[in-house]
Amino acid sequence: MRSLCIVLTFISFISNAQKQIAITIDDLPFVQELSLKHAQESTTKLLSKIKQQKLTTVGFVNENSVYKLGQIDERVALLDAWLANGQQLGNHTFSHPSFSKLSLEDFKAETLKGEILTEKLKQKYGQTEKYFRFPFLHTGSDSLKKYGFQAFLAEKGYQNAPVTIDADDWVFNKVYMDALKANNKTLMKEVAEKYLKHTEAYFDYYEKLTQEVAGRPIKHIFLCHANALNAEYFNELIDLMRKRGYTFVTLKEALQDEMYSRPERVITTNGFSWLHRWRMTDKKKNTLKDPEIPANIQALYDGK
Repeated sequence: MRSLCIVLTFISFISNAQKQIAITIDDLPFVQELSLKHAQESTTKLLSKIKQQKLTTVGFVNENSVYKLGQIDERVALLDAWLANGQQLGNHTFSHPSFSKLSLEDFKAETLKGEILTEKLKQKYGQTEKYFRFPFLHTGSDSLKKYGFQAFLAEKGYQNAPVTIDADDWVFNKVYMDALKANNKTLMKEVAEKYLKHTEAYFDYYEKLTQEVAGRPIKHIFLCHANALNAEYFNELIDLMRKRGYTFVTLKEALQDEMYSRPERVITTNGFSWLHRWRMTDKKKNTLKDPEIPANIQALYDGK
């Protein structure tokens, strides 16, 4: 019996040791700000919590948000703050367009335009890694665009940053911001609680999907956004992952998992997790049901 307990404990230890995840944050400098002050205070709060959790994240930048009336404004200091606090920056295109709606050449131009300020800031802090993330996770609506852009990224020294887990935080944040504007603290708390519960449900879902697709735990890459909801509840979000047995790695470390060298050949106008892309490439059916956004949150998001 004692031997069995030791074996089970060892298996549990190995399983948890393999539950690793990298945190990535999209749409820097900030999403849905009330004002520059609000963006500054929320960024300071979010970065403080990231440091408190001893994480190294990658924030993906849309540089158009740093320009006002064609001039670089004070929001560039928010990007500098990410680097000054030991975080990394990546390219999320200049204005966050859908690749499904642009030509290959126009999307290349968006990418090059989106690296000008970011690369200068990265040089200041000695950051050399070049990461790119597709807006909306749209990777090309035809084979010419998809594989043409892959070649472009390689030529420019970029590494694509896939996503395996996200939790629809952009939906919850819109409702949260509307409640903040209305000073409805009861609704703000409800939105936050349902966001965390929804995230938990998504982890259940994606862990099962990972087993179906990979047959083993992988180093996951989590996507959330630079917004007020995450600034307020980032510690709770990370605690949720820790309680599930996750340890945290950098994006560079996560990408060393063999899964990310697997090809994905999905041609679609839609965007979704790479777990689905690998599943579809392997012609595997999905036997799982996606968690649904709570009906009242969805209705409030839709303005009903």
